[in-house]
Amino acid sequence: MDFWDRTARLYDIFESLLNGKVYREMVSITKNLVPRGAKVLECAGGTGELSLAAAEKADSVFCTDNSEKMLRVAEEKAKKRGIANIRFGRRNIFKLDADDDTYDIIIAGNVLHLLDDPESAVRELYRVTKHGGRILLPTFVTRACSGITSAMLDAYKLLGFNPSTEYTPRSYVFMLKGCNLGDVKAKVIKGTVPCCYAVITKN
Repeated sequence: MDFWDRTARLYDIFESLLNGKVYREMVSITKNLVPRGAKVLECAGGTGELSLAAAEKADSVFCTDNSEKMLRVAEEKAKKRGIANIRFGRRNIFKLDADDDTYDIIIAGNVLHLLDDPESAVRELYRVTKHGGRILLPTFVTRACSGITSAMLDAYKLLGFNPSTEYTPRSYVFMLKGCNLGDVKAKVIKGTVPCCYAVITKN
């Protein structure tokens, strides 16, 4: 059992208690960036909080993840909230089962720092995004964290959390711009573990 399966039932509690301000703002920004009637795909959706936020305005949302246990939690939350325009399934972020230019909005939150080749994942997300659509890429930036925050991250790592890269906001945006795909905008959400909320618009 990996970190994500092991923490699926506790993940929302951890985020709310340890990094609630950042988590809530990340959800709010996501909701605001989804246009009404949009077709949305989320990769690495986890417990589904960003997908559920998107579903409030979207026509349809497909929430995907590699962890069956995370998806089960997300599906339970959707049913509890009476959200019906959402479906769930496992997908590989590097090889999405979708045609080019399929989705208005792609969400991939807090996943690129886990990947050995994040650029390839971003290119695949870009491929299935419609022209004029946006890829939402909020990611916790942990490189500059210290003190209690650093100790908290060390505890996560003992449970199996294993980031491939620890970004600063600057290095994260540099990586995204290096993909040479579309216009990149970013905002830093300050908090216990800051988040760099990056958005790529497909020209």
